[in-house]
Amino acid sequence: MGLRSFFTRRRAPAPAQPSAVVVATKREPLTPAQLADLEAAWAELEQAATEAGVSFHACTRDGSRWQDDPQSVRAMAETIRRTQKYTAEGTHDGPQR
Repeated sequence: MGLRSFFTRRRAPAPAQPSAVVVATKREPLTPAQLADLEAAWAELEQAATEAGVSFHACTRDGSRWQDDPQSVRAMAETIRRTQKYTAEGTHDGPQR
């Protein structure tokens, strides 16, 4: 096979992979301590969003409610803070190497 035919040949399509569907399991009610932690996480997120002047809408792939998980809420707040810091430093063409 010549070099030209190597680059112009068509590849066979990959066989379709079955998709995995994840169904959210029913969660136990939050304890008072978990609820307090969740409320604190939401306060952090609201503060970060206000400081950044952003609003957002998010969902999960497995159908679970990220809004009920303090770690997820804090991760969203941290993402907003990092993005705000990154954009406040000026326009970037891409990651520095």
